[in-house]
Amino acid sequence: MRPLLLILILAGTLLLASCETMSKDACLQGDWAGVGFKDGEAGRPQSRLDDHAKACAKAGVAPDPAPYFAARDQGLKLYCTPPRGFQEGRQGNGYAGVCPERIEGDFLAAYADGKLVHAAASRLNQAMSDRDSADRRAEKRDRDARGVEDELRNPKLNDEQKHELRDRLNRLRSEQRSAVEDGRRAEWARRDAEREVDALEHRFGPVYGGW
Repeated sequence: MRPLLLILILAGTLLLASCETMSKDACLQGDWAGVGFKDGEAGRPQSRLDDHAKACAKAGVAPDPAPYFAARDQGLKLYCTPPRGFQEGRQGNGYAGVCPERIEGDFLAAYADGKLVHAAASRLNQAMSDRDSADRRAEKRDRDARGVEDELRNPKLNDEQKHELRDRLNRLRSEQRSAVEDGRRAEWARRDAEREVDALEHRFGPVYGGW
């Protein structure tokens, strides 16, 4: 078998394995109450049992829904709390609509608060990345420009070569100035986002605990 084909087959096998929700050993063990509790605690939807059924079909094992769903309900009690809702929102995780209606309102309110923090933190991270990128771009253009300035000191250059080098130098200096300005804007955005994150931490920290 050709090496490339073998690599592609192995990669496909690994990908399929990564999509399986349970191992063969776990399927054969048949601890459906334990599986259900973990799924509930993780906020996974009821359809997760269908995924387990597909994963265990190769082992000739079918899930037992009764202990699974009974334990899943117990796990949901740990998931469907305001602190967990805030945590899920802050981490940018999705919500599958799994909480009982009587307690879902408090969970969703906390989840929305967490999403505010997540959005502010994402803006902060993006601004820091933009600033660093702009700084690197400005430094590179400066190095390149200084290299062109060194070339211009060559007494053997003719007028056409000097003209081309000066045009290149002007472009590099213009790009450097643009990068510096981008860096300034990114730094302003970083400061704004940092203040927002700090304000949200002071607002929500006493409610949900520090993070």
